[in-house]
Amino acid sequence: MVRIGKITRTRGNKGEVVVRFFPGAVVPEPGSPVELRSSKRVFPHVIESAAADAGDEGAVLAFRGVGSIAAALPLVGCTLWAEAPAAAAADAPDVIGFRVYDRGGDLWGTVASLADHSLNRVLEIDAGAGRLILVPWHPSLVVRVDRDARVLVIDPPAGLRELNP
Repeated sequence: MVRIGKITRTRGNKGEVVVRFFPGAVVPEPGSPVELRSSKRVFPHVIESAAADAGDEGAVLAFRGVGSIAAALPLVGCTLWAEAPAAAAADAPDVIGFRVYDRGGDLWGTVASLADHSLNRVLEIDAGAGRLILVPWHPSLVVRVDRDARVLVIDPPAGLRELNP
């Protein structure tokens, strides 16, 4: 699962909430299973409806079984998690210049190149100040490619960033 946004407030009195999506996140389709996580609990839900009409704040979502403001209030402040589609190797060639974020929403930098060493493709991420971070191009690490937003979302193993001086 990938963290895609945060519920910022309720909207109306029918249980709708406003979600601020993280960079590179896509609004889930109605019928999509999601998890809402607080510091103490996980709430599994299914999206009933989604509309990107909350202006700069994000999108308005309704969840199955949440039909009142009283039911929606405990969800405010929760993070929204959803399954991320796997990135296909065929998506790789034209990602130069894309911004790279991890699942937590932290910006790693922009793709400087995609080195192709026989069977192993490696993203070279320009992290600024002359620092280059290398990330293998693999569906378990590159979890989403959003061409419209020019964003890659990665799920790096712990310590990968520190391996690159």
